[in-house]
Amino acid sequence: MSKIALINDTHMGARSDSDVFLKYFAKFFDDVFFPTLKARGIKSIIHLGDLMDRRKYSNHKTIRYTREHLFRPIVDNDLTMHLILGNHDIYYKDDSWINSPSELFPDIPNLVTYTQPGDQEIEGMKLAMVPWINRGNYDDTMSFLKKTDARVLMGHLEITGFDVLRGITCRSGQDKSEFNAFELVLLGHFHQKQQKGHIYYLGTQYQITFSDLDEPKGFHIFDTETLELEWIENPSCMFHKIKYNDSENDYKPQDMDFSEYENAYVKLIVEKKTSPYTFDRFVSSLYDVGVANLSIIEDTEFYSVDDGDILDISQDTPTLINKEIDSMDDVEKPEVLKSLVHEIYLEALNQ
Repeated sequence: MSKIALINDTHMGARSDSDVFLKYFAKFFDDVFFPTLKARGIKSIIHLGDLMDRRKYSNHKTIRYTREHLFRPIVDNDLTMHLILGNHDIYYKDDSWINSPSELFPDIPNLVTYTQPGDQEIEGMKLAMVPWINRGNYDDTMSFLKKTDARVLMGHLEITGFDVLRGITCRSGQDKSEFNAFELVLLGHFHQKQQKGHIYYLGTQYQITFSDLDEPKGFHIFDTETLELEWIENPSCMFHKIKYNDSENDYKPQDMDFSEYENAYVKLIVEKKTSPYTFDRFVSSLYDVGVANLSIIEDTEFYSVDDGDILDISQDTPTLINKEIDSMDDVEKPEVLKSLVHEIYLEALNQ
C-alpha cells in the first residue's frame, strides 16, 4: 500500500468546547474519514499539526471525544497516526517539550508524535517531518532542511505569501525559497486550501468559523509512488447563508425540507418580506428543525456609518474588518494589522 491519509488542524475543542462543534467534528471522523480509510485499505495517517485547539489546557469532554472518535478507531483498526506538532499543540511558544499530544494521549500505542524535525519512512517513502518552528528548535530545523535528501516535506509551518484568511496575506514566517530542494511540501497551519508551485496548504477538514462558508472542506490521500494528492470532500456544513425574498419566491415552509440546518449556524438575510405570516412560519421552521444559531438580518442588508458609507452586514466578521482596514488611509502596513486582528478575532471565539 502506497497511500497515506492526511489531516491537519483538527482543533479539537474549538469554539469554547462547544457540544455542537464537537459533534460536527465527530461526524466527519465517523461518517467520512474512517469509512474512506477502511474502504481503501489505508493504514497510515499523517496529522500535520494542531490536534487540539488550546495551547494551555483541554476540556475533559473534548478529550473524551478525541479518544472516542479519533484514537479509538485508529487503535481498533490497527492504523498508525504520525502527528507533527503545530503551534496550538505546544504549551510554551518557544519550546516543544511540553505538548498536548504527549501529555493527553501517552497511552495510545498507534500514535507517533514528532517534536523535532527528522526523516521518517512511511509506506516505503522517506519523508521530512517538520514541526512548528520556534526559537527553541529553529537552528536544528534550519540545519535539518539543508541536509535531508527527502523528496517530500510534511509539516506545520508559516510561510510568507500565503493567505492566513482570504484577503489576509501572511507577511511573516519562512521564505518559500527555503523549500526549493523539495519536490513537494504539504502543510497544515493556514485553514484555507491553497497552493503556490510545489507548496500546498491542505486546509481544514471542516468548517470552524463563518469565513469557511464558501471554502472547500475535506481531507487528502497522498500517493507515495506518484506524489499525487486525492481530495475527499466533507459534504457536511456547519455554516449556511439563506437569502429570503418572498416577492420572488413562493415560500411554503410547511412543505420545505430544513433538515440540513439541524445543529447548524444559519445567517438569514431578508431581502424582501411582503408576508409577515409566511416569514414567521419560515423562521419557526428553522427553529423547529433545531438550528444551533440563527442570525436574522432584516429590513436591509446595508446600514449607514460615518460619512455616508455603507456596510454590508450580511458578510462575515473578518471580511468586514478587512474592508474597514482597507478604507483607512493612515495605516502603513494594512496586511500586518489584518493578521493581528484576525488572531485576536480567533482568540475571542474561544473565550
